Amino acid sequence: MKSKYQIIMFSFLLITLILISITSVFASAYNTDSPDIRVIAEEISPEPVEPGQDITVKIRLINEGGDSAEDVSLKLNAGYPFFIKTESNNFENKRTLCVGCSIDNTYYLVVDANAKSGLYPLDFEIYRDDITIKPIDTINIKIVGKPDIILETEIIESNISSGDKFTLNFDAKNIGTGIARNIKVIPQSDDILMLGSNINLINEINPEKIISFNLEFIVKESLVPDTYKFPITLEYIDEQGSSYETSFDIGVNVLDRAYISFQSIKITPTIPSLVDEVHMEGIIENTGTGDANKVTVDLITSEGKTYKAFIGQLKADDDSPFYFDTKPESVGMQTAVLRVSYYDDFGFHSYETSIDKEVRKPTNNLIIAIIVILVVLAGMGFFYYKKKKEKNK
Repeated sequence: MKSKYQIIMFSFLLITLILISITSVFASAYNTDSPDIRVIAEEISPEPVEPGQDITVKIRLINEGGDSAEDVSLKLNAGYPFFIKTESNNFENKRTLCVGCSIDNTYYLVVDANAKSGLYPLDFEIYRDDITIKPIDTINIKIVGKPDIILETEIIESNISSGDKFTLNFDAKNIGTGIARNIKVIPQSDDILMLGSNINLINEINPEKIISFNLEFIVKESLVPDTYKFPITLEYIDEQGSSYETSFDIGVNVLDRAYISFQSIKITPTIPSLVDEVHMEGIIENTGTGDANKVTVDLITSEGKTYKAFIGQLKADDDSPFYFDTKPESVGMQTAVLRVSYYDDFGFHSYETSIDKEVRKPTNNLIIAIIVILVVLAGMGFFYYKKKKEKNK
């Protein structure tokens, strides 16, 4: 029991000694015979400040030490974006500060008009006998600028027709001095629609920064070809919650597009022989929205021989027939190419399709018939020649 009591007393004494030591340390730290001079910000107006505005900074130079400070001077180092206009007292003149004494000064500054949003320091240097007595005291000034977003665009597909999809490349640039937040890109057209959501969101754009993005659009089928401008609205807020709205016009050239295809192709005879004349006829149709000009249809045989049919102009929703008469060039499966070529607002177009047709050998009956015809023709020629010779005698 006695030993437990001794342990408790010993612990109490030890804790007491520790507390006394800590108190002595703090007392030695704060009870000093040296001056302790520092700068205190009394008032900053306005805060935050905008680029281009005047700002007033009231400070207090105070001696919180235990001894007077003589030959004290203060220098304000106002770096960019601040410029000193004037001050109420010239603190660069040497002064004496007694214990607990203070002197006030008011600085009148102007903020550069191109300063960007952020915290900027005002550095104060304290001197005694022209020697810096402590590290620089800093007062941070908050500058809040105004954002200004512009849109630059580049269309990926330069040729667009009604019903087409196309992509726009956007560069959103902040040419202002403040941060733009909650940016909404909203197309404002009933004829040219953005695919997916009708709003594109950007979190924020800092001053002098660019955000690039792509948006896909579709042109209504019913839109008449012409040159159009459709507006895109930008909505955003600044750092203080103020709202901004601006609009940009995007130019789009909607052109006529022709589309020609083969609608029917007929070949007679169905299975030709090497001695037959082959007749091909067909129809081409323009199912596009624009006129097709300089339309031609080419038939290119397996041996490379080309037959050409000139159609001319084929208006939208119109059709035209074409014809070819050819002679087979060899026996067996032959592959010919049928090609249609034309021009529209988008330039030159060409479309091909292959035609396979088997060419058979002439039959024996056909050969005999040909021989008989040739013999008859030869006999008639001989008879005509002989008769003419007798008449001349």
